[in-house]
Amino acid sequence: MDSQKQNELKNYLDAYSFVEFSSGKTIINLLKTVELMKTIYYNLFNRYSISEPKFFVLLLLSNSKNGMPLSQIGKKLLVSRANITGLIDRMEKEGLVEKKGNPADKRSIKAHLTAKGKRLFEEVKKPHMEFSEKMTQCLSETEKSQLNFLLEKIQHHIVSEF
Repeated sequence: MDSQKQNELKNYLDAYSFVEFSSGKTIINLLKTVELMKTIYYNLFNRYSISEPKFFVLLLLSNSKNGMPLSQIGKKLLVSRANITGLIDRMEKEGLVEKKGNPADKRSIKAHLTAKGKRLFEEVKKPHMEFSEKMTQCLSETEKSQLNFLLEKIQHHIVSEF
């Protein structure tokens, strides 16, 4: 990371140091952490000419032998039906996924990885895992488990409340 980018990130981190109340500080720290991670991942994904949402679709579909309904992908990515349809359509044009009817529900469509999509995911998977490990190496396995539990708890609460 170049020195200008490092200075920008430091200024971003320092900009909210005045917040003292617990909930506000928690949210701001979560947002700052996400922003830092997104910056790192943007650089990684950019090398492979994909976006973060495309990566997550590749990840989801790589773990699904029989494809996945578009509605389920949208729910897992927390995006609207229109947004997931547009994303899958773009990925289909790029040859990364193909859409097929869902035999279990004639009204829905499933997305499946193509051979090109599988190859791309395999290329990105190792650097993604290395970045993830490097970003969290300051945490013990217990701390990672606790953090995941707490983040999922917040996510479920946000979904139910908002």
